Amino acid sequence: MHVQSAPPVAVSHRAPGVALHGQLTARLALVVDSIGYLVPRVPLSGRVHSVFARACNIACGDTLLTLCANEFGDGPTVWRLAARAPRDLRALFVAGEVVHGRRGGLQTARAELLWMQASVWSPAPLGDALPPSRVHAHLGHAQRRLALHRRTHSSVIDGAGASVAAALRDACRVLDTESALRQIDRLVGWGEGLTPAGDDFLVGLAAGLDGFVHGPLRGELRGAVASALRRAAPRTTPIAAHWLRLAADGHYVEPLLRLRRALLCSDDRVVVDVALRSALAVGATSGADVVSGLLAGLLAWLPAGSAAEAA
Repeated sequence: MHVQSAPPVAVSHRAPGVALHGQLTARLALVVDSIGYLVPRVPLSGRVHSVFARACNIACGDTLLTLCANEFGDGPTVWRLAARAPRDLRALFVAGEVVHGRRGGLQTARAELLWMQASVWSPAPLGDALPPSRVHAHLGHAQRRLALHRRTHSSVIDGAGASVAAALRDACRVLDTESALRQIDRLVGWGEGLTPAGDDFLVGLAAGLDGFVHGPLRGELRGAVASALRRAAPRTTPIAAHWLRLAADGHYVEPLLRLRRALLCSDDRVVVDVALRSALAVGATSGADVVSGLLAGLLAWLPAGSAAEAA
């Protein structure tokens, strides 16, 4: 979704920023609409890790905090800007520059984040689950929609990695921890881009498994998956490693959680379709890879008869 943004407005009453060609410039005020529940509220400092037109990642200690445009979904470590934000954050942030946080805001040389009036985002409760027959009907529908989407958004997950992804799903289904860990090891870092396809699939898989963690045996396997994701994180890109560590602890972005909730709890197919479109729209292929993992995780631990029908 594309949201039109008004031109940025300089905040002249605040302290001046850096000098450009002998002239002092005022910092731009970026109003934050919502803050993820894992974003530190205390004074913090860090460095800009990477900058894109609609998002900026800030390394803070051993984690990444993400500043993103309003149209993006919320997340546990996300500052989501208000609608009247600049259209291109690359004009305000430079990779490597220092950022300083304080009560109610954060400053760089060119910008100041203001979050005193921001709401704190945290995931909504999952809610009451539908009967298994309705869940597997939703999963079958989602699989068909995903297959159509893959015609123009293909990745290694539906190519060379398809057999590995299927083997991981099956290993989770029969609680074969050793086999599951082998497949996880193969998927980490597999693919190109800021978040390789294999990592995106694993994030979705963890979210799917979390939807049906019932009993000690499943809990043990989920714990082994979490440990494997943490150990393997240094082998992939910094951004993907960040999301793997969050997934290990059960933390996910809002579009993924909304889709999981729709698949498991909504009796309205329109709600499922809206959530599915939103999740698939993330990145070039990242959304489809995460959705593939989510469906695999849900199918792995659905009641046996329902999983067979959905597959």
